[in-house]
Amino acid sequence: MVVGKADIKMAKVQVAAFITTNVDSKSINESFLSSCSIMVSKLFYTDVQYVTLELQTNVTMMRAASIAPMLNLKLFHNSDKVDNSSKHDLAKQVASWFAKHLRIPEDRVLVLFIDTRLCNAE
Repeated sequence: MVVGKADIKMAKVQVAAFITTNVDSKSINESFLSSCSIMVSKLFYTDVQYVTLELQTNVTMMRAASIAPMLNLKLFHNSDKVDNSSKHDLAKQVASWFAKHLRIPEDRVLVLFIDTRLCNAE
């Protein structure tokens, strides 16, 4: 049996982003999450409908013995776009975006990529 391209259903790239920060929620504007959704969808070449975000603000956090503004981002994805050669550049792009939008120094933004295709549910 020959399988044509029309018979193969490609999996959509889906991303779930979990954003944790010690920044006060009052200093984050209303359009932040929608802007972030667009940035993530462009980063992963997927539709914004396949992006899920969770934002936790006012979290007690410390890095390098400092409670200065910081952010941790966990990006769960099923994309070939992120690999060992690309993840550092992608993380720098993301850190730069957050630094601009939340006024957090880039070196205080941690970006983790978790490939869900490698997760085992057994």
